[in-house]
Amino acid sequence: HLKGSMFAKMPGEPEEKYANLRVAYGFMMAHPGKKLLFMGQEFGQWNEWSEKKALDWYLLEDPSHKELKEFTKACMMLNKKYKCLYETDYSPEGFRWINANDRDNSVFSFIRISPDKKRHLLFVLNFTPVERPDYRVGTTCRRKHTLVLSSDDKKFGGTGKRRPKEYKPAKKECDGRKYSFRYKLPAYGVAVFKF
Repeated sequence: HLKGSMFAKMPGEPEEKYANLRVAYGFMMAHPGKKLLFMGQEFGQWNEWSEKKALDWYLLEDPSHKELKEFTKACMMLNKKYKCLYETDYSPEGFRWINANDRDNSVFSFIRISPDKKRHLLFVLNFTPVERPDYRVGTTCRRKHTLVLSSDDKKFGGTGKRRPKEYKPAKKECDGRKYSFRYKLPAYGVAVFKF
């Protein structure tokens, strides 16, 4: 098909390619619309998919490929677990940008809104190789925000640095929102909070 693999399209050394794929897949899985990955891309197959041969399953013996597969699986499980990711997929009421204009940090943040007004998800995605150790993100309420997915977990190929699981927003304006909290956002990081 001559489109190439997702792995081949990512810049940098192999570690950066896997990290880039995690943030790209995290963005795709979080954003409204249906998801599509050609077979083998979920674990970072080097070669483009072809109907003429089997997938390169042997790559899963390498920890980096296995970790990417686990991250892709965790993203898909979010899609299954949280109604906000599928019930309002094509409705403007199901999505709200928090910050789509942070070009200085190359960070996007947005909320997927649940139709039952419970269990919303806040996504914060860092598209650079630079850690944001004290990143402040705006949010819509003071409810406790619980970290439910971090691409920086060791099982996904991240650094495995320990982070608090719960964050209580302060009444401090950020991103045009009345409330906000600080989070240590890793390089090429995906952080998902439920509230």
